[in-house]
Amino acid sequence: MLPAALSDPNIAFVLLILGALGVYWEMHAPGMVVPAILGLLLIFAGAYGLYEDSPTWYGLALLISAALLLMIELKYYTHMISGVAGAALLAFGTILLLQGPQRIAPALAIAVSAAFGIIVIFLGFLGMRARKSKHLTGLETLVGETGVSRTPLDPEGTVLVNGEYWQARSNHAIEAGRQVRVERIDKMTIWVTEA
Repeated sequence: MLPAALSDPNIAFVLLILGALGVYWEMHAPGMVVPAILGLLLIFAGAYGLYEDSPTWYGLALLISAALLLMIELKYYTHMISGVAGAALLAFGTILLLQGPQRIAPALAIAVSAAFGIIVIFLGFLGMRARKSKHLTGLETLVGETGVSRTPLDPEGTVLVNGEYWQARSNHAIEAGRQVRVERIDKMTIWVTEA
C-alpha cells in the first residue's frame, strides 16, 4: 500500500515537506523527539518516492539551495529575503525535479512551497522577536517594583513586594506600612527607598 502511494510524486513531495516541518518543529522545541522522528521518517519516505522517479540533478540542486536559504531564514531572520528566495527556489526546484510522464503538479508545487515559505518566515520572525526581547527572570525583576514595609526599616526589616515577603535594607528609616520602591538586590536582601 505505502510503496504504491509513494509512486505518486505528488504524495512523495508532500511527505517530504511534512517531514521537513516536523524537523523544523523539533529545532524550535528541542526535546519533544516525536516531531523529529516522524519528520525523519516522512523525509525518508518522500525522498525514496522521488528517487524512484529518477530526479534531475538541477532540480536537486535547486531543492538543496532552497533548503539552505530557508534554514538561514529560520535561524537568522533576514527580513523575508532568504525565506521568499528559498520558497521560490523550492517551487522551481520541485517543478524541475522530475521530467517525464510522472511529474509533480506545478500548482501543488507552488502552493506547498508558498505555504512552507510562509511558515518558515513566521517561525524566523518569532525567533528573532524572542532573541531581541529582554525579559528578565529571577530577582532582577524586582528592581523598580513597589511594595509595602511590613516592619519598620531601621536599617533592616521586612517588606511585601509582589505578594512575597523579603528581607530589606534602607539607608533611611522607614516606618511600617509605607510604600517602598526596590532599588537594587544584594544577595537575598533587597535595598529599598520610600516611594
